[in-house]
Amino acid sequence: MGRINIGTFIYSKRKEKGLTQEELASYLGVSKPAVSKWESGQSYPDILLLPVLASFFNTSVDALLGYEAQMTKEAVHKLYVRLSEAFAAGPFDTVCGECREIIKKYRSCWHLLFTMAQLFVNHSTLAGSPEKTAAVLREASELLENVETESGDAKLAKSALSLRAYCCLALGEPAGAIDLLDDADEQEMQPEPLLAKAYILKGDKDRAAGLLQRYIFHSIIGAFASAPDLMALYADDPEKMEACLRLALDTGDAVGLRHIQPHHYFPLYLTAASLFISTNETDKALDMLEAYTDIATDRTIYPLKLRSGDFFDRLEAYYETQNIGTDVPRSEKLIKKDLKDIVLDNPAFEALRENARFRRLAARLEQLDV
Repeated sequence: MGRINIGTFIYSKRKEKGLTQEELASYLGVSKPAVSKWESGQSYPDILLLPVLASFFNTSVDALLGYEAQMTKEAVHKLYVRLSEAFAAGPFDTVCGECREIIKKYRSCWHLLFTMAQLFVNHSTLAGSPEKTAAVLREASELLENVETESGDAKLAKSALSLRAYCCLALGEPAGAIDLLDDADEQEMQPEPLLAKAYILKGDKDRAAGLLQRYIFHSIIGAFASAPDLMALYADDPEKMEACLRLALDTGDAVGLRHIQPHHYFPLYLTAASLFISTNETDKALDMLEAYTDIATDRTIYPLKLRSGDFFDRLEAYYETQNIGTDVPRSEKLIKKDLKDIVLDNPAFEALRENARFRRLAARLEQLDV
């Protein structure tokens, strides 16, 4: 955050208007030496004069003061990566304290506030107790509400609303999520297809292809990510459950999802394994856990991040140009630990503990770097 430097600003704006110090002083009702001292940095204007000066120069008070409580998206992303690594190394409360100090400094930088809320949500389980985790989620929710109601950025506000709803679900408050999302406009127009048509008419086919690839990929990911929940809803209808599983896997294979973003497979395989256990289909459950383990222990997928594929060959370049990064939201150390623990410490797989095939899978997962 830059230091306050009102004198330089007043000097440059006065020169732009072609005014002398005496003329500016006369307009403001102060002495010429007062203006001279402002411009030389020896003193500052009275606080009551700030809105008058800002209006006179057709600017904001923040700009007048030379104050900018903003960070670029690239800087915010780098900060997120650094703090994510800090959370992995601990201690949790110390890193949270640093986050809160940063939030105080950049309270009106909405992209930064949204990102800090993401950081809290993604690392809340490290807080040390259910009570502390809940407190961190509520803190994140408050930040998101500020972003949603005050940022004036419709796209960012929509993202904040969605993440607030996720916080409600993580807190075991489904009614809160319903209240937030039930009035959402289901028919909201997505801009990418229309924008792509505009670029086609303009003759920029490359930009149009990039937009449509992103739109189609996001749609596919949304459907793929919904498959585990739909499978769980069909727990009492094995035929539909397995049809949903096959559809998701076939879709993933068709678009090369394992290469582009392999982490989307983890919840799918875990949910399928749990459902097969519940119907006493041990071999099918182990097939799912083996597929999960094959991806988790594949060293070529790390670091986990979005990669372009044979068809979706413009995704990575797009995100890099937007300065929003292509990384997943947690450190590699924490990701690998979670991938191991969610299988080995999962009560749903208790019945498999003595199974020789499960023990071999467990041994492979134990080899993950933690």
